[in-house]
Amino acid sequence: MADFIFYCSGTVKTGFGHLSRCLNVARATFALQPCSNIIFFGDFDQFSTQRIKNFGFTVADSGFIFEPHMTVLADSYQFTFEQLFELKKIGLKLCIIDDFDQYNYDFIDLIVNFRFNAEAFCRPTAKHRLGVRYFSFAQELLSLRQSRSQVHFKNSIESILVFIGGNDRFDVATHVVYALDKLFVNKEIILLDQKMPSISLKNNTYQALGFVDDMSAVYKQTDLIINGGGLTKYEAGFCLIPNCAISQTNAQHKDTLELASAHLTFDLGLAEDATVESLTLNIERFLHSDIKLQRATMLKSYFLDSTEQFAQEIIKVSNE
Repeated sequence: MADFIFYCSGTVKTGFGHLSRCLNVARATFALQPCSNIIFFGDFDQFSTQRIKNFGFTVADSGFIFEPHMTVLADSYQFTFEQLFELKKIGLKLCIIDDFDQYNYDFIDLIVNFRFNAEAFCRPTAKHRLGVRYFSFAQELLSLRQSRSQVHFKNSIESILVFIGGNDRFDVATHVVYALDKLFVNKEIILLDQKMPSISLKNNTYQALGFVDDMSAVYKQTDLIINGGGLTKYEAGFCLIPNCAISQTNAQHKDTLELASAHLTFDLGLAEDATVESLTLNIERFLHSDIKLQRATMLKSYFLDSTEQFAQEIIKVSNE
């Protein structure tokens, strides 16, 4: 029985994107190898711990020890060379998700970067797997994409989701909600935020949600997404949902610009610079110019088996 260790974290401070994509790959790995032992190692709050356990996976306790027969998928922006090298010295197989080409080390067995156009800004080696061909999505999104691809493009917008991410460090979500209230009338605006702030709107209805286990249930009722520049813009694109990204870091913004250049998202700039007025103008510009172009590009840019392809690469490494 193979042991696959997913080394990541999921807290309000770190955000939940790293955990989400590791969970997606873990589920695909287990589907391909049902006898596998799947363990999550890292810093997890109660919400994340329950998410992991809901899928039947194990959360490592404080006494957990890495062993040579294990295959590790590491996913964090905070690893040091020394931390990763110490893992490799144990003798295990070491795979890593590397969004920004910061872990291009000879001793790593597999490096996955599923960012759009990753081939253009990475220093690829034989160990790299690059681009959205390896995008990690939750399997529940597959049926949503398939159903949306079979219907005529819905030009009207009735429900708008605002999801900045696990850590809205610039408190930009409320600015977005107020901007949307200036642009729309009699629509439903949903804010996904663990703090669930109380907001009073003049022109639209408002609903606040805490974080949920199954994002597909939220995406299913959504016609437009304003996101925080991370994983959500990829999930929106996969689900054929028009979306705009307001990035929280410069690195996220570079990724957003790559996607925006291909009409896979619309760039709203950096969260630290955003005001209600600037957001109103930019979202209005998107609604008049880019929204139809997005659907056409989304249909041809994503792969229905990309998570499975990712899992297969990890399994290959474990069998070497």
